[in-house]
Amino acid sequence: MAFIRVKHNNMENEFSAFINYERDEEWKDDNPQNSRIDTDSWVSRYKHEAKIVSSYIKDNDSKSVLEIGSGPGSLCKFIFDLGHDNLIYHMIDKKYAKVSHSNRGWPGEMFVQNLNNGVDSSDLLENYDLIICNDVLEHLPNPTKILQDLYHLNTDKLFISVPNWRMGHQFIYRGLFDYDNFLYFMAIHNYEGVSVKGSNLITPDYPKLDSEDLLPDELVRSWNWYFLFDKVVR
Repeated sequence: MAFIRVKHNNMENEFSAFINYERDEEWKDDNPQNSRIDTDSWVSRYKHEAKIVSSYIKDNDSKSVLEIGSGPGSLCKFIFDLGHDNLIYHMIDKKYAKVSHSNRGWPGEMFVQNLNNGVDSSDLLENYDLIICNDVLEHLPNPTKILQDLYHLNTDKLFISVPNWRMGHQFIYRGLFDYDNFLYFMAIHNYEGVSVKGSNLITPDYPKLDSEDLLPDELVRSWNWYFLFDKVVR
């Protein structure tokens, strides 16, 4: 018997570094993954997330946003629908995400980068009022490199969405995004949690883990955890 804990639960998808690592065809028009974002459940989720981000934008009078791993730009689209027409909104994702974004005629500007190599800031602004990582860090082999690159941008606010393991998500680094572990992970990268909000979707019911002592009871079954972090300058 192998001495490794493979899954949190039987719902969780397994990850193969050899099969899932690059995913170059992601967001290609003939890829079913591209059409899923138009389903009612995904639209409802993006609208919920857009309301959360919109409130942060208004509260902080943000004029510019950078989103990492945006896909074709669904979140940007629904944020603009809430009346942020003058917002500078930049996105980074793969080439087919940009093609799909262009075909849909959605707002914002897309930059093509391979985030497996980190974030290349050469074509970006020197600073943004808000950076967004919406369900992306768990898909990347180098989340530390991503946070290091983002830290060196002149941006104090970071919004990150993390999937709750109870919903059966596919993680590269299993356990890293358990609630307490993730807060520690962010702290060692000099980001301090300011607030956390819940999802409009509910997971199956599983008890708290030892790595979830700080998890509020009302968020145990939240599909995602939506964090706002402040950058700590040391």
